[in-house]
Amino acid sequence: MAGITPIGLLIGGLALWAPMVRADTMSPGTMSPETIRKVARLELARSIRAFATGSLANGECLVRSGQLSNQQADQATTIALQEMGISAAVLENPQVRKAADLLAQELTDSCDLSSLDDETAQQLVRDEL
Repeated sequence: MAGITPIGLLIGGLALWAPMVRADTMSPGTMSPETIRKVARLELARSIRAFATGSLANGECLVRSGQLSNQQADQATTIALQEMGISAAVLENPQVRKAADLLAQELTDSCDLSSLDDETAQQLVRDEL
């Protein structure tokens, strides 16, 4: 894969898609334990979709730039997800596909997001997921 490894996809996804729950919304005094668990599950699901989005967009960019074949990108993305304990089935989610397409449009020729600040990139994906 010419120097491109699944870990490269992981790094791209991890840098941007950490869980986005604000500490003040999770204050035990304001929510019941059941509500806290529900919010945590929803945020975890969103984070999983966001990581898959970043990995998919990065893979598509590497294909577009000629660094990987479609097969290599698909394999690398699947491996990256598996290494995080995420099923590749998340890649079939229409929200993930749409968000990945939007994100891929923002990637530079070197397949990074240097054209966007972190908050703008997160908002772009968050709005779709």
